[in-house]
Amino acid sequence: MTGRKDQISESIDDEALRWFVLLHSGHATDHDRAEHAKWISVDASHLQAYMRLGSIWSDMDALGDPRKRNRPMAGRPRLSRRAILAGGASAAALGIVGYQLPLGAWLSDYSTGTGEQKTVQLADGSTASLDADTSISLDFTDRQRSIRLIRGRAYFDVAKDSSRPFVVHAKDGRTTALGTRFLVHQWDDSVTVSVEESAVAVVAPDRSQAVVHQGQDISYALGGGVSALETADLDADTAWRRGKLIFQNRPLGQVVSDVNRYRSGMIRIMDAKLRTMRISGIFDINHPDGVLDAITSALPVRPVRLTKYVVLLLAA
Repeated sequence: MTGRKDQISESIDDEALRWFVLLHSGHATDHDRAEHAKWISVDASHLQAYMRLGSIWSDMDALGDPRKRNRPMAGRPRLSRRAILAGGASAAALGIVGYQLPLGAWLSDYSTGTGEQKTVQLADGSTASLDADTSISLDFTDRQRSIRLIRGRAYFDVAKDSSRPFVVHAKDGRTTALGTRFLVHQWDDSVTVSVEESAVAVVAPDRSQAVVHQGQDISYALGGGVSALETADLDADTAWRRGKLIFQNRPLGQVVSDVNRYRSGMIRIMDAKLRTMRISGIFDINHPDGVLDAITSALPVRPVRLTKYVVLLLAA
């Protein structure tokens, strides 16, 4: 019975969020407001869920960017009593808009925060260049050099060592270096591997595999197989290392995933149909809101700002 109750609670939180977004979008009609009042009157739990949302967003504004990656420190400001009392409801609501706790920063050996980049010299002489909001963990032994890309995007320049394979794990797939320089890019729901020099062997979660050569890229989804090999746009794939974000006919879902690495807060696409719309452009990583402006200008997308840190994208 507990599982059923949890499902009902999640459904109510989901509905409450949809009403909250609509009524704060500036596009709600009198009919919408009447329907919202009707929904509120059906059950006391509906009103409670809706009121909790108002408290959560208010507290998030006061706390600042919820995606700050710093570990807890003594003397750091605590969450307000109201946010603590919101408890499980706040976690469920944040889950609905796509907020994820920064576990990567806790579990990783190296990580970067929002807008931060870092190049790490590894013990074997290889280097790993980390894009913003990226985390990796290392497992180097006498027989292997294993790296797990927990989140984000990393460029690897691999030192030769034929006795110890260099393997990058991401979303239940793995990439084994057969040469030196390659990039692994973890999106929200897939992984893309691009090769700048020599080759890599990619094994997808379903155990399908392919060898990717210089100038090629390949992708796989969580639980899926490898895609067809394609010609890589290495200038675009590595533009972040030069201070730019370059998107060439990219799905909006992937674009938002990258922009979220550089923008304080979180942009969340609320309509699944919007995720596949495509957009192109060149943007400065120091001005990520320029991408958001371009999205809303070029596509039938309407932004709803719940707080200055939380922006939802809806169909216009």
